[in-house]
Order: sequence, then C-alpha cells, then structure tokens
Amino acid sequence: MIDYLYRKLHNLTHPTLGRILMLHRVVEQRSDEPEQRELEVTPRFLEQTIETYRHEGYIFVSIDEACNIIKGGKRLKHPFICLTFDDGYRDNYTTALPLLKRHNVPFAVYVTTGFVDNKLPMWWYPNQQLGLSLDELTALDNEPLCTICAHTLSHPKLDNLTVMGQQKEIVESKSILEQWLGHQIQHFSYPHGSYNDDTLSIVKSAGLSSALCAWGGTVRRGDNPFLLHRIELRQQ
Repeated sequence: MIDYLYRKLHNLTHPTLGRILMLHRVVEQRSDEPEQRELEVTPRFLEQTIETYRHEGYIFVSIDEACNIIKGGKRLKHPFICLTFDDGYRDNYTTALPLLKRHNVPFAVYVTTGFVDNKLPMWWYPNQQLGLSLDELTALDNEPLCTICAHTLSHPKLDNLTVMGQQKEIVESKSILEQWLGHQIQHFSYPHGSYNDDTLSIVKSAGLSSALCAWGGTVRRGDNPFLLHRIELRQQ
C-alpha cells in the first residue's frame, strides 16, 4: 500500500511530459536475421506511427525543444514525441529524411564517428557498409529538421572502460563532430544504454546539455537531463 501511494504521489508531482523514441534504421526490406531485424522499421511503419501519434494529440518536437520542455517542467496542453536515431546509418539520410520532411517531423541522429565513411565496421551487420558518408552527414546537418548528436567514437559499452577510455570516447567524438560540422554538439546517447557514475561526470563536464539512455519509459517532470529515458520503436 505504501509503495502504491508513493507511486501515485510521484506520478502526480512528476507528470508525464512526452516520449523520446529510439530508432536505428528505416529500410524498405527488413533483414531475416533477428538481431538486425529488431533495429529496422519500414517507411510505412514509421509513417503509420507518426500518423497515429498525431491522431492521439501528440506534437513532434526536436531534441532541443524536448530538453527545454523537461527543464521547464511545465506540462503542455499536448504531450510531445521526439524521434531519435542511433549509430548513423546511411538510410537515415536516404530513406528516413524524405519521409520526415514530408511529414514535417523533427528528428535527431546520434552519430558514432568511427562509422562515418565506414572506417569502423558495424559488427552486427557483417560485411555491409551502412554508415553515413561525411558528405551525407553534412547534408543531414544542413537540414533544419535534423539535429546531429554524439554517440562515441566506436560504440563501446562505456561502463566496461576505464575513466580515461570513457573520456576519450565521449569528449573526442563530440570534438570530431564539431570539427566536421563547424558548430557545437549539445546532445549525447549512451551506446548499449551502458553508463556508470564516471560516465555521467564526464558527460556533464564535456559541456553537453543532455544524454539519453537506451530504454526506460516516458519522460517526466524533474527527470535528470543526463539520464533521459527512451522507448524503443520496434516493428513486429
């Protein structure tokens, strides 16, 4: 009973503000491999998702707008949806971008810098070159609907690394993106959803405004901006 009352009070004082959705790839033909397939949605599925949320009264916002809403803590008339894509796949540019432009939906791409120009392999897609090129990344960055964000140098489990190793992955990935794109990078997401106290300290000191977890549910008033929950958008 005490736990129930605590949850009830917490929900009243920390109302849901919206949802940050986690995606990876948007592809016309999904893979037969389960590990790959769970990272993929089709354009039609994404389009139906957008239409459903709009019909239910949600508004689509950028990651900057989402963070401002969370920081202000003010419950809006309509809850928000923020679309985020992890890793930096080429199809974010070739397939997702035209669809999202057609529906005027903001989105964020969290880029692992080592995957750009396929310098590092995406080992879960063996023998496939799926990363954004630097030209495509730059073109995405020039799109008003898109926000480019950091996602480490090589996509490790950060909590398995030393403090120095984490520092390198987080700070240098942010710095490289800033050199490539010519402006500050404000947002970060944890590969594999892994982090520890050292990770949080490094992210905060790196001058980032937010960091996203891999899972966790809806976003509420009072949430830690460096531990923002997401909901993975999966297609059956």
